[in-house]
Amino acid sequence: MNSPLTIFGADLKVFGAPGRYVQGRGILTRIGDFAAQFGQSAVLVADVHILPLVEQTIRSSCEQRGVSLTVLPFEGRLGPDTGHDLVARLGDATPSIVLAAGGGRAIDAGKALAGTRGLRLITIPTVASNDAPTSKNYVLYDEDDMLLEVRHLPRNPDFVVVDTLLLAGAPKAMFAAGLGDALSKKAEAFACAAGSGLTMFRARPTRLAGTIATACYDTLMTHGRAAYDAAGTGEPTEAFEAAVEAMILMAGLGFESGGLSVPHALTRGLPLLPGVKARPHGLQVAYGLVVHHRLMGEAMPDALLALYHHAGLPLCLSDLTAAQISRSQLTAVAQASIAVPHMLNFPKTLTVADLVDAMLAIEGEAHMRPAIANRRGR
Repeated sequence: MNSPLTIFGADLKVFGAPGRYVQGRGILTRIGDFAAQFGQSAVLVADVHILPLVEQTIRSSCEQRGVSLTVLPFEGRLGPDTGHDLVARLGDATPSIVLAAGGGRAIDAGKALAGTRGLRLITIPTVASNDAPTSKNYVLYDEDDMLLEVRHLPRNPDFVVVDTLLLAGAPKAMFAAGLGDALSKKAEAFACAAGSGLTMFRARPTRLAGTIATACYDTLMTHGRAAYDAAGTGEPTEAFEAAVEAMILMAGLGFESGGLSVPHALTRGLPLLPGVKARPHGLQVAYGLVVHHRLMGEAMPDALLALYHHAGLPLCLSDLTAAQISRSQLTAVAQASIAVPHMLNFPKTLTVADLVDAMLAIEGEAHMRPAIANRRGR
């Protein structure tokens, strides 16, 4: 089989998407209907902490449609051997479908199993913290929990099943992380298209992907504040529904086919700073978007700043870490980030010095205001 990374190229435009995206209140009860489209045997890879919340519903729905179910709890360790480890845990079971339920890591573990065994894939996000559910990509980490590798499935998930009743009960802080991750997608797609950047398909972005990334941003500008207020209440309002669609579907399509840039490239280097590795991916991306605007010579739009303040998103490094950060530490962050291919998806060639100067300027301005993290008691 041809590698999904070599069959395309910079002379092509490529758009990828999941087979079906399904969103609604309480639709986890219909997961058996979706799984039965692909076979009569499934394996559920689910985050061990959320498994008690979803297992019985998924099991009952699968039983009603004659789909047998094997359950593999996932405890969070996501490394190069995860796919093979999960295959070994399957034993004699021969599923045709992977149901991957949880946050980004649990879903990526399910992708690793699907890729290793060549299985169909249904993703079931239980928190709106990122857009992993729609994409073919999955991330692996080293022994120190630092990002090691991004792998790619031959195709996107067959179904993405988004139960907003389930997501509305997830922690508000994780919703904020999802906002931070999604808000960057318009700026990143535009930067990629403006230069000679390549997407996650190693091809040029389509116009449609940029349009979707713009719709993502506009939806969150309109509904993000009210959606954040609804997060964690267990009650998915219309604003929450709109924001979830933007944060999972639109952001996912926008980044994969539109391209990433500085905000995501910086997540390779930011975890080198004290305490940042423990902060959610989306908060790191949100800070990266601040740096991106600085490098573009643009002010952050007032509406975007207002949403940052409302959701407690980081506007400077002081909002991510309480430690004093030196120029040498910022240089290390920049050096680790500059080599990431996403950094090439920018209208001009960036240097380590450009990144360091931008981050220092942001920190200098931050001295004039209290850190969001301290103000919110985080």
